[in-house]
Amino acid sequence: MKKIILSLGSTVFTLFIIEICVRIFYPQIMEHDKMFEYDSSLGWRFIPNKKGTIIYPDEAHHYMKTNNIGFRDSAIPNANDTINKILVLGDSFVSNISVKDEEVFTEVLEKNVNNTAVLNFGVNGYGQLQEYLVAKEWGPKIKPDLVILMIYVRNDFTDNFTDNNWGNTQLNYNRPSASWNENNQDLVIEEVSPIKEVVSETSGKIYHKLHLYHFVKTRINVIRAKFSKNKRIKPSFFTPPELYLCKSEFSENTKLMYLRMERILLKISNYIRETETPLLFVIAPSIVQVEDELWKSTVASISENKEEYIRSLPNDLLMSFAKENNLQMFDLLPILQLETRKGKKLYNPKEQHWTAEGNLIVAQSLLKYLRNTSLVK
Repeated sequence: MKKIILSLGSTVFTLFIIEICVRIFYPQIMEHDKMFEYDSSLGWRFIPNKKGTIIYPDEAHHYMKTNNIGFRDSAIPNANDTINKILVLGDSFVSNISVKDEEVFTEVLEKNVNNTAVLNFGVNGYGQLQEYLVAKEWGPKIKPDLVILMIYVRNDFTDNFTDNNWGNTQLNYNRPSASWNENNQDLVIEEVSPIKEVVSETSGKIYHKLHLYHFVKTRINVIRAKFSKNKRIKPSFFTPPELYLCKSEFSENTKLMYLRMERILLKISNYIRETETPLLFVIAPSIVQVEDELWKSTVASISENKEEYIRSLPNDLLMSFAKENNLQMFDLLPILQLETRKGKKLYNPKEQHWTAEGNLIVAQSLLKYLRNTSLVK
């Protein structure tokens, strides 16, 4: 009996030590959902001073952290500091949680611009209405020398609608509600209702909280995948936005999406102009727009008439709108297409955001544009 108890005790102790080591050196539990909290104005936000594990199998495996005001960046400089400040607004293509902190394009850009802090104020899932609210809240406090706002083609058009909430099976965050006063084009914004939290059926099971359990489960899945006949990995598209955004003839609903996008961009531009701060809009294309084979397969899956779809249509219309309204806008699509054709992997195929190499190309392209237009020295 003593030998049995000693053997069991040794086994439990060994598993405990392995669990601790896995948690420290190779964490397995994705903590994406735990990084956010409800906000009555914005709908949700990053929790300040929060550290979490980001895991996407075969694509990302690291920790990310937020600063004291709830953004993925280091502490922001004071408004009166002599250092120049570039405020970058956007969604998950700005926060870029699929890469390490130092690999995000804002950090790369900051390292290559003298005496300048590039402030990452991107938050996953945000649309332009929320980015407008962030600019109004933090612009006066930071007093930036330049504002950059990233427009992600794939979902920003739908994110600007309040009935398109953000979350997953665990959390469901409501978006800010806004309507236009047709007389003076003013935005009327209402307080956001609290989130609806859904408890998973497995959340109460102890073994689901063990990193060692997920480590073993992942290894088993990897072994199964090696012997699987279907090894091609495709992004998951439930309803590809390219189905309507790149179609040459718009539906009434798509026309409304473009109209709302244009209105919000003008609202943001007018507000930033009042502060006498330069503003640059940057268009971030989707992986479907950038990768040739993925574009062909996506269009083929939704239509027999390939001529109906124009790959760069959303970007072209936004650039045309910017020119008509004297807005400064930079489209990343041609550059990312060119670099991809050189064999560079700029997007994670499953997670669908920029890789470290993609962030590097974006930072280099932005820096070149900013210098050519004299927005930075």
